[in-house]
Amino acid sequence: MKIVERLHSIQFKLTGTFLLILLPLVFVSIFANDYSQRILNGQINDRTRGALLTTLEYIEQLTQNMDQQTLLIGSNPTIVDVWNNIDDPLSPEHLYELHTVQQQLSALTNVNGAIKEAFILHGSSENGLSTATGGIKWPGVKQETWFRRTLDANGGLVVYVPTASNSGASKYLTRDTIYFARLLDVLSRNKEPNVLVLAVDKSSFRQIIQHLQTSANMNITLYYNEEFVLDTNMQQAAAAVDREKKDLSIKAGNGFWSIQLQQPRAELFKLSHQLQQITYWIIAVSIVLAVWTAWLVYAAISKPLRELSGAFKQFSGGNLSARVKHRRKDEFGYVMNGFNRMAEAQRRMIEEDYAKELRLAKTEFSLLQSQINPHFLYNTLDSIYSVALKHKVHVISDMVINLARFFRVSLGKGRETFTLEETIQHLMYYIRVQQLRSDHLTVSIQLEERTKPLVLLKLILQPVVENAIVHGLERNRQGGELSIRSSLEADKLRIEVKDTGQGISPEKLADLQEALSQITSQSYRQAEASPAKMYFGLKNVKSRLKLYYGEQADVTVESVVGQGTTVALTIPVKQEDEEL
Repeated sequence: MKIVERLHSIQFKLTGTFLLILLPLVFVSIFANDYSQRILNGQINDRTRGALLTTLEYIEQLTQNMDQQTLLIGSNPTIVDVWNNIDDPLSPEHLYELHTVQQQLSALTNVNGAIKEAFILHGSSENGLSTATGGIKWPGVKQETWFRRTLDANGGLVVYVPTASNSGASKYLTRDTIYFARLLDVLSRNKEPNVLVLAVDKSSFRQIIQHLQTSANMNITLYYNEEFVLDTNMQQAAAAVDREKKDLSIKAGNGFWSIQLQQPRAELFKLSHQLQQITYWIIAVSIVLAVWTAWLVYAAISKPLRELSGAFKQFSGGNLSARVKHRRKDEFGYVMNGFNRMAEAQRRMIEEDYAKELRLAKTEFSLLQSQINPHFLYNTLDSIYSVALKHKVHVISDMVINLARFFRVSLGKGRETFTLEETIQHLMYYIRVQQLRSDHLTVSIQLEERTKPLVLLKLILQPVVENAIVHGLERNRQGGELSIRSSLEADKLRIEVKDTGQGISPEKLADLQEALSQITSQSYRQAEASPAKMYFGLKNVKSRLKLYYGEQADVTVESVVGQGTTVALTIPVKQEDEEL
């Protein structure tokens, strides 16, 4: 029991409140640290990836230079003619020509300092010429992978990188060199198996990527066709296998070439980790201070807080007469007095203002409906109907019977709401009476099927239709058309009543719209500044809509002189469903 009481005590709640107040700050601090870490990580990734792509562009430029160099040599007619017209380049009768080709090959390759060696292989005899060693014999060269790939390329550039698994297949290929090979005489359709090879030292590529290494623990690795070419830090590359998850690894590719950067995360985020530790220490100290402060405050404010808490619970539970009884003269006394004044003001506002206004509005609407004695009206209309039938005046009898049906629903007690379909049926009694008065009045009704079962207040459309006929269509000698349309738009029922009458002048329309705009769900009574009978029907309609459906309900009027007037009613559907 003691544990339960402590859990519900002000002391425990106050401590929890301080911790709850501190909790968002803790979450924000942790989130800020994590967010800054992710931002930093993203920026590092983006910048590193950009630097890697830029480096790959240099490597690609070097590759393009080799492509242009091999193309230049492979299309040189002096060199091509010599190799196409001999059976064996190492035979004695071709020594002079071989020496001439070697000089030209050296002159062409010396332009590019990255080229370590250049040689041409005669495919038929498997002999060749090198700028470094002169004549070379390469038995079995036609069976080597790089040679077959060059022949299959049909004049295209082939990049070959010897690895641990394939460098031992040839005594002329070394692992510290990258080879660029192309068929000689690339412009001829009859391809001879003569191959031009440019050997580039890997140090040229290492110099390009070396500038990316900013730390001794960083390693940059270059790949071609996803095969290892070289790296800048072999020791770190070997150690990275054991700490793969702890390293930041970013890889970027551009065609056949790709490059990867690896660096320990602890080294990269050293400063941010220190800031995180400081933040955690601050959070821990803040929690201790919050608990200590809560205990100090509890000793001074436990009792008044308990009294205020009880009063607040009673008031929030619906007891508007809840008050705090006290004799305190300190700050808590001022707070308790403020609560009592606030409670009294709220009670007066709810009971005397809103409730009074609501009763007054309902009384006004009931008064409008009770101004005519229903029984007297029914009996009178029935007498007129009997006389009209007796004298065979069918127009008058039709008008009377439709008017009687209209008033029977309008003035009858009981139901306050009808479906839209029932409302239109009831409204047709009134419209039929008006049609009998005028031969030129036509009516068009278009209701969406899904709007027909929606409920409306009784007589909410009758004043709008009456205004359209009396003030719009009757003044037009040629008659006109009255149209009623309904639609459902975004959980709101929209009803448009449109006439083709004379319309409203801009001055009166502005005055009407201003009068309607002053009616809200809380200030729904007609403004005293406007005459009592001015726009009474439309203002009454909007007042009823605001009262029963809330602030989302609305009435809008649009009119053009000589063309007609459109009145639109907007009613929330959810509130209508509650009426159902």
